[in-house]
This record gives sequence, structure tokens and C-alpha cells, in this order.
Amino acid sequence: MACNYHRAWRHGTALEVRMPTLNPDMRFLGYVAWCLRRKHGYLVGIAFVDEQTLFSARMGEQVCQIERYCREHDTHNDLQEIQALALEWVQEHADEFSHETVRKAFAQPALD
Repeated sequence: MACNYHRAWRHGTALEVRMPTLNPDMRFLGYVAWCLRRKHGYLVGIAFVDEQTLFSARMGEQVCQIERYCREHDTHNDLQEIQALALEWVQEHADEFSHETVRKAFAQPALD
């Protein structure tokens, strides 16, 4: 998982990923796997302590991505349109979030 941040993070730093828009109590423990400088801030790669935490965080990320996709298409809170857009997003991107994809990512060694 990666996210944008306004400052750099040192490799190996322990952190807690939160998703307050989904659940204010949702927290995932991880550490900084890499940090890349971007034009406006940094892209921070996050590794998680175990496969289940990684999978749970990725599922939360998927929900956030679907919500963003729906906002980009200005659904005006029409439930049928939201459901159709969510299904469209899942058909296009669900493989990126599958348990097998997560398992492969977890099995890869972390790069320094």
C-alpha cells in the first residue's frame, strides 16, 4: 500500500494507518517500506506486519477507491448509479485487490 504525505518518512519507521472515513477506530500497524519524493510531497510505501493486516488494509483501501470513483462521476447520491459505478470499478480493479495478489505481495522481500 502507498499513500501521499507532506513529509518524508525514514525506512523502517513503525506507523499506524487509519481510515477514519470508513471507521474512526480502524487502525492497521505497519512500517515504512520506502519513501519517494514527488513534486508535491512524498509517496510512502507501507508494509504490514502480517498477511491478514495487509489484506484488511487493502480491503479498506478498495472501499476508499470505490468511494472516490463514485465522487469523480458525480452520482448525486443516486443509489442505483452508485451501485452501478461500484460494480464497474470492481470489474475493472478487483484483481488488484484479490487475496492471491495480496499473498504474492506479502511473500516478496522488502527492498531497501
